Amino acid sequence: MAGNLGFRTYVVADATATFDQIGMDGRKRAAADVHFAALSDLNGEFATVVDTEALLASVVD
Repeated sequence: MAGNLGFRTYVVADATATFDQIGMDGRKRAAADVHFAALSDLNGEFATVVDTEALLASVVD
């Protein structure tokens, strides 16, 4: 929602996690696949996905 309100929004990929999920088709999805899909959905549309190293490099002189 922050991105829709005009805020520059970042998601730190390696500072977030999820767990295995059961899909609408009843198949179990591995946590890594769920995480990648969620980050892919967010990136470029609602936020910019970065990693911790990139984030710290942008704020440290």
